[in-house]
Amino acid sequence: MRLLSGQRAWILQRLSAAYLLLVLTAGMAWPLVFGSPGFDAWRSFTAHPAGALTLLLFYAAMFLHAWVGLRDIVLDYVHAFAVRAVLLVAIAGALLALGGWTVLILVAARGTGY
Repeated sequence: MRLLSGQRAWILQRLSAAYLLLVLTAGMAWPLVFGSPGFDAWRSFTAHPAGALTLLLFYAAMFLHAWVGLRDIVLDYVHAFAVRAVLLVAIAGALLALGGWTVLILVAARGTGY
């Protein structure tokens, strides 16, 4: 069976969506329960290992979710092999670049001393 076959892609899409929903719900509920955090609170959150890991997992789930969805769209609607290959490489490259940028931002936030 292929790595991202129909069932595996479906499971990855649902698991990533569940994690994204959980973190987004917690992020929206936080200001209602504890008040609106300021810039320093967000910097402290991203500098803390648990906060950085939460954000890293959030963005990893978001990029995985985007990859599975965009990959399925390209595979379903782009029939020319060359165009399909170019699009998949471009999408993968863009998502990997965004993932690398996210890691750099989180590493920079850890080095601020908060």
